[in-house]
Amino acid sequence: MLDKSYEVISLIMRYWFIGLIILITYRVVKSAVRTNKSCSYREEGSFGHIVFFSVLLISSAFVLLAKINPDSFDRLTALIGLGIGLFMILQYNVLRLIFPGMDRLLLIITDVFAMLGFIMLYRFSPDTAISQIKYFALGNVALVSFMLFTYRVHVGNKMSYVLMGLGCALLLLPIFFGVETFGAKNWIIIRGYSLQPSELVKIILIFVFASQFTAKHRFSDKLPTFIFTGAAILLVVLQKDLGGALLYFYIFMFMYYIATSDWIVVSLAGIAAVAGSIISYRLFSHVRVRIEAWKNPWGDIENKGYQIAHSLIAISSGGLVGTGLGLGSPQIVPASKTDFIFTALCEEFGIIAGLCIIALYAMIAIRGATTALRSKNSYKALLAFGATVALTLQAFTIMGGVIKMIPLTGVTLPFISYGGSSMVVSMALIGVIEGVAMGIYEDQEEAMEDYGDDSPDGINVTKEYGLKNLDSNIGTDKEGS
Repeated sequence: MLDKSYEVISLIMRYWFIGLIILITYRVVKSAVRTNKSCSYREEGSFGHIVFFSVLLISSAFVLLAKINPDSFDRLTALIGLGIGLFMILQYNVLRLIFPGMDRLLLIITDVFAMLGFIMLYRFSPDTAISQIKYFALGNVALVSFMLFTYRVHVGNKMSYVLMGLGCALLLLPIFFGVETFGAKNWIIIRGYSLQPSELVKIILIFVFASQFTAKHRFSDKLPTFIFTGAAILLVVLQKDLGGALLYFYIFMFMYYIATSDWIVVSLAGIAAVAGSIISYRLFSHVRVRIEAWKNPWGDIENKGYQIAHSLIAISSGGLVGTGLGLGSPQIVPASKTDFIFTALCEEFGIIAGLCIIALYAMIAIRGATTALRSKNSYKALLAFGATVALTLQAFTIMGGVIKMIPLTGVTLPFISYGGSSMVVSMALIGVIEGVAMGIYEDQEEAMEDYGDDSPDGINVTKEYGLKNLDSNIGTDKEGS
């Protein structure tokens, strides 16, 4: 039972939190729009103020949570919040110094999402939040690793076939050794730790598609890739993980069309997807339950429509500015730490905060697409597009599901939902985009050296050198095998 003093403080501080979230979002959007008129991420100026506001958000939220116990003030909770803030400052400054060509604003958006996740998860369970913080630390290792891998390594034809085999092997593991959760058998347990192989395969798909679609011109040359894609989607469907299958289909459709503009294959794939959806509806009972709940959750609110109905109730009860941190009842909605964490955020931080979250995911889409369009290497451009599609469409799919815009699919909200596999893979995908950005920076540095600093309007030189039409580059890369 919360005491009255906490309730009063939380009710007052909700305006502080929503103000910080709005300010962070405004600064991010303003910086992103301004950057689109520039030619290099290195010239964006300082983002220290956005980092500062983010640290204020996480620190003040944990100080408030330290007071949630009416008997005492939990100093450890307050110190954890301060420690997270200091880590974010250290991470941002170390990475920007070591990798000057990286997209710093994209890193800040990722950190803001992670902070919001830490706050909500700690509000549910301190142990859960501590585990997520550990996954985030591991995710930073994945970010740097994939940044360097993307920057230095070109996945060629031979390596892509190895990745295809590895991807199929990973997807077979849950079918034989998996554990069923919420109707899907897509987890495996290794020494007490849960692992979702389908998350790892998303990265494999992106590298395989980027390699194959930029190197192969004839339709027959692409057949092995089509077979691999079909097999991957089928294996995920056999795990009853239709959300994962939908994401694989998104990645294939967008990357293939961007690389080839082949609307015939894309149309045929769309028809196959519709047919597969109908078959899945007939075969899997949990799919029928989700469709019926989407159509009318109020018709069976205590059973089939329980999740969606209570999600909508929770969001509406929060109103524009939320009930206050710790004053809502998000635990009533099942899977509030994973699939429905967006509901929990909207309830306690308000619908305005939810709209800001949507805007920040849109900024990831814009930054990722901008990075891809600036790359003069078609392989790396496709990598950036693929990673962007994988992150943003996953986010909009689950957010659309919890607000009943589309049928609910069991995917996580990147960087915010609880889960080690999701966090590490999402950070790795950011690393892919950052690796492409670093390559652009190097190209622009070389161009400046070639033209010389004394050239008139040197910044336009790098614009001309760095911005190429993607269609003219597809299929022209000759590096690597």
